[in-house]
Amino acid sequence: MPQQEYIKFLYEKEGCSINEISSIVGINWRTAAKYAKKEDWNCTKIKQRRSMPVMEPFRETVDVWILEDLLLPRKERRTARAIWKLLKREHGFAGSERTVRAYVSEQKKRFKSEQEEKYLELVHPAGEAQCDFGVSHVIWDGEFKEIRSLITAYPFSNGGFCIPLPGENALCFLFGLRLTFEMSGGVPRKIRFDNLPAAVTSIGKDGKRGLNEMFSRFMLHYRFEAEFCNQGKGNEKGGTENKVGYTRRNWLIPYPKATSFEALTEELYNEALEDLQRPHYAKGVSMAELWAEEQKALLPLPKEPFEPVELKTKKVNKHGKVKIESETYDLPCAWIGQSILAKIWWDRVELLDQVSLGIFPRPYTMKSTPIDWKGHFAIFVRKPKGARNSTLYSFLPPAVHSYLETGELVTYRDRLKRIHAMLEQGYVMEHIAKALEKANHAQLQDPALLWHLLYQLSQEKPLDLLEEDHSPPSLKNYQPQAQDYDQLVPQSKGGETRAAAPETTV
Repeated sequence: MPQQEYIKFLYEKEGCSINEISSIVGINWRTAAKYAKKEDWNCTKIKQRRSMPVMEPFRETVDVWILEDLLLPRKERRTARAIWKLLKREHGFAGSERTVRAYVSEQKKRFKSEQEEKYLELVHPAGEAQCDFGVSHVIWDGEFKEIRSLITAYPFSNGGFCIPLPGENALCFLFGLRLTFEMSGGVPRKIRFDNLPAAVTSIGKDGKRGLNEMFSRFMLHYRFEAEFCNQGKGNEKGGTENKVGYTRRNWLIPYPKATSFEALTEELYNEALEDLQRPHYAKGVSMAELWAEEQKALLPLPKEPFEPVELKTKKVNKHGKVKIESETYDLPCAWIGQSILAKIWWDRVELLDQVSLGIFPRPYTMKSTPIDWKGHFAIFVRKPKGARNSTLYSFLPPAVHSYLETGELVTYRDRLKRIHAMLEQGYVMEHIAKALEKANHAQLQDPALLWHLLYQLSQEKPLDLLEEDHSPPSLKNYQPQAQDYDQLVPQSKGGETRAAAPETTV
């Protein structure tokens, strides 16, 4: 308020112009004009909270999603737009995106924004791109897996493509780049990279890069120029840094279900095309219009695509096998000591002599990510009506899922609390599932018995063998034969076994 009074004093009493006030106070001239010429100084009314009846049936579901996202790294959290699209697609939500945005904004916890480092705005001509790898998660054959994605951003149009890959090696990297060029319909004239090990083998004192031989041939084949960021300067390719986060939040959350990289690539390509229909964040036109202009600036694709492949000569060992990197391949049709040629692609290995001896898939071990069930059940207990719509609810072990879904709503809430209490006590979901399987098999309903089973499973240890030297070997090694004891059962006159008399309870 003192500053506003000073602005008014300079304007009314001192006769200063708006530009002079802006210079004296050190503020924008629009702000200076606003308070210098303001006449109505009445207190403004407090804005009332918007009523959102359309959100009422979906509040708990959205709350569960928001709370779940707080358990994830910030880069993997859903945007309000992603939540709105998910509500429309899976729950028949009829409200607007604006309503969901307002609700999500109200529900999210406010954090103080960190002071951002300011950089000079870069000018991005059409036909130039930036490229980097990102990490995301997918549901792969029913498991929660971590994958890599090669993200290419075109800063001029803000368009881009995402290629899922099993690794960041040179073969995956070049194959992903080739697919990007084919999706783009041309080759960027200049591409900015990090110092990726798949492309850069060394960095000299003068900053000169030593390049991977295959990457150099790839550049010559597609005729683009490569630029590399200074070490630790991610802001030098801010376009792709932003695109990595955007694709992860909007195209890869909720986690897509995948069984092959080809199918997932097609799905993400369609997402990229659909994304071009939105307006550019700064230029006031659609990204599709800018993308059409950008494509005209791309270099034409060569007649023959580059084939990223490594060639190695190997010998068949005495077991009729060939070892390539850490994997061993059987070659029953080859003889011991035979030299063969190995052609290694990003996804397969072909072994040849004069003819092909076999084609084998390359094994990649995609990292499984453990699920924070303790954190998720804390949310389920708070919002039981929305728990079933959780992204990871379907990943519950079958025994746990069956236990929760059997019974009325009150029973469901009690069982959520019970499992949450078990997790709070330090028990793991694997033991809880086994305990529930045993309880179901034995038809045990008492919660106390379930706790006992769980304790028993978590404490189970193999018993040590009893070492004693008093029993003779004939007894220590004796194996009883059950049929011998049948002779002790009383026989009837016809030779049939008589039923034993019922026991009397005292």
